[in-house]
Amino acid sequence: MTGHSELPRPRQQSTGAHHLAVGEIVVTTLQDALMSGSLGLIQNLDEDTASSLHRRSLRPDPPRITLNAYLLWLTDRLVLVDTGFGVLAGEEGGRMSAALAEIGVLPEAIDDVLITHVHPDHTGGLINHDDQPAFPNATVHIPGGELDFWMGREPEGISEALQQHFAAARRILGAIEARTERLDGDEVMPGITRVRLPGHTPDHSGYRIESNGDSLLIWGDIVHLPHIQLARPEAGVLFDVEGDQARRTRETLLEEVSEQQQLIAGHHLDFPGVGHIVRDGDGYRFLPHVWSPVV
Repeated sequence: MTGHSELPRPRQQSTGAHHLAVGEIVVTTLQDALMSGSLGLIQNLDEDTASSLHRRSLRPDPPRITLNAYLLWLTDRLVLVDTGFGVLAGEEGGRMSAALAEIGVLPEAIDDVLITHVHPDHTGGLINHDDQPAFPNATVHIPGGELDFWMGREPEGISEALQQHFAAARRILGAIEARTERLDGDEVMPGITRVRLPGHTPDHSGYRIESNGDSLLIWGDIVHLPHIQLARPEAGVLFDVEGDQARRTRETLLEEVSEQQQLIAGHHLDFPGVGHIVRDGDGYRFLPHVWSPVV
């Protein structure tokens, strides 16, 4: 018999997946990464305030940013909402495919992919290392304004980071062109509606999931550092393409989901990234969904 002192200590979590029932639809959170961040990413908020909020959160320093993707189990199809870093990942990312494998989902089984916006941490998983579609049977639905922006002419004087985002977008979108469907309307498929949330990128979008009277809004990148941006919604991040519009969208949406008690999910909310937003003084805070062993 092996004594407990001889057992190897765990170094990895056993799974990167979490399941939640929304009516007859099951929504699975897939954790792709836990990335190193920086308070320098925060815009439109003074450094002392950002540092104070971070210290009060008791989170690691430097801050860490969760990256999730979402798998929707519909009656007749499997739908991914974003795909994580994939082939563009460093050591901290690219776990989504392993999470899918753990729950027995092969890439060939994915019927559709919905993209919230064309940033590399949301679209890198669309291709493999040979720049071929990673989900060979899936139709990839991309908001039309995202295609126009990222495949159009680069604005003059953009940052080096934005130049890199353009290069990654063109590599990925070029590789999946034959499987891409432009999404200009809001009706995506039964049970799924697009919600326009511009600012972080020009046609950044969320997706509302509805079934049997239940509802979940997957809101994409409304926040990246929630312990700061929920408390101070005016705070943006360096990667916002249209910072003023992103702020207006965030402020409007936070008020809306808190008043309506709308269940939300976010790609950069702490795993599994599902819960409610409530008022807290002049700002807001996140109430995580209570875990259950039964879906």
